[in-house]
Amino acid sequence: MKITTATRTGLALALALLTGCTGTNPPPSPSPSDKISAAPLTDSPPYWCDFLPQQAVRTISGLTLPLQEDKGGVPTTHGICTLRNEYTRLSAVWSIRDGDNVLDTAQKNFGEHRLAELPTELGKGLISYTGRPPQTKPFYTMMLFRCGDKRPWISIDLSEIDKGRDPVSDLTQLLSIARKRYGELHKCTPKPR
Repeated sequence: MKITTATRTGLALALALLTGCTGTNPPPSPSPSDKISAAPLTDSPPYWCDFLPQQAVRTISGLTLPLQEDKGGVPTTHGICTLRNEYTRLSAVWSIRDGDNVLDTAQKNFGEHRLAELPTELGKGLISYTGRPPQTKPFYTMMLFRCGDKRPWISIDLSEIDKGRDPVSDLTQLLSIARKRYGELHKCTPKPR
């Protein structure tokens, strides 16, 4: 098969459109004017990753497709959980170890893409949006808090937020639910740092 100049040009253009531009400008943040006023998320079973209400995750993301849950870790000290369909749509990681270093790393990696700091009553952390494709999970959250004599941290990253939803409000509520559930599961009372 002979490849013409027009075919090469068309393939190059299609590849550029599929991969996107990689300029030096920061990615756009979700527009505040596009957000809808939504009812608060509810904390009710069933749960994914032990502490994320399935309906809340679906409400935030707009995902209706089936998702496969994969979990690992040691329940008393750390864990990782992913929700997949075609690619990973959500990752949740938690641990009782090294929270300050994880927070410092999160600030370095995602600080320039920060949408908001966490409310002080949740602990210390951030909510960020990188603007990258959904396969990279561009919405990233991390919080460090106290629960009994431990200082656990939880990070959650998502592939997408449903159009019109307010990512800061939704992810703050999701972290609040996750922190409360963490306390219930580990029999401790979550508090800010």
